[in-house]
Amino acid sequence: MDEPAASGRDRILAAAEELFAERGYARTSTARLAAAAGVPQGLIFYHFGTKEGLLLALIRERSTRTLADLVPATVPPDAHAAVAELWRRLARHLGEQTPMHRIVFRESEHHPELQARAREIHDSIITAVSAYLARVTGDARPAPRHHAAARMLVATSSATSVTPGAPPLAAKVVADLLLNGLG
Repeated sequence: MDEPAASGRDRILAAAEELFAERGYARTSTARLAAAAGVPQGLIFYHFGTKEGLLLALIRERSTRTLADLVPATVPPDAHAAVAELWRRLARHLGEQTPMHRIVFRESEHHPELQARAREIHDSIITAVSAYLARVTGDARPAPRHHAAARMLVATSSATSVTPGAPPLAAKVVADLLLNGLG
C-alpha cells in the first residue's frame, strides 16, 4: 500500500527546516520555501500567517517530537544500566548536530520568542532528567543534587556536538561518575 502524500503544511515545514538550517532564516525567501515545498507561496501565509510564524511553528512542532525520546519511560533495576542508557540517549539526541540545532543556535539571538522556546525546551529536558535520576536513586522527588547532575549531563551531552573529533565519553564511565556523586 502506498504512503499518503505529505500535506502542503508538512512539506512547507520540511522545506523550512532544510533551508533555514542551510541558508539561515533571513536569507531564505518565502518564494524559495514555496518552490522547495512544491506549494503556492500563499499557502505559507495561509498555514503560518508570517514567515516568523513558520519559524516558530517549526521549532515548536519539531522540538516536541524529539523530547519524548530523551528520557527512558521506565527505569531499569540496575542503576548503572539506567544512567548509561540515559547518557546514550542524551548524547545521541543532544550531541547530534541536526538542522534544528543549527536553526536554534543561529536564529535565537534575533527572535526573542525562539529564544524563550529554546529556554523552555532546555528547562523541560532538565526537569525530565532530574526526575529520572531521582527514580534511579530511589528518591520520591528530585533533590538539588539531581538537578545539578541533570544540568551537567545535558550540558556535557550537548557539548559533544561542538567538539568534533573528541572521543565519546563511555556510558559506563559516565554512569560510574554520576552515581558516585549522587550516592
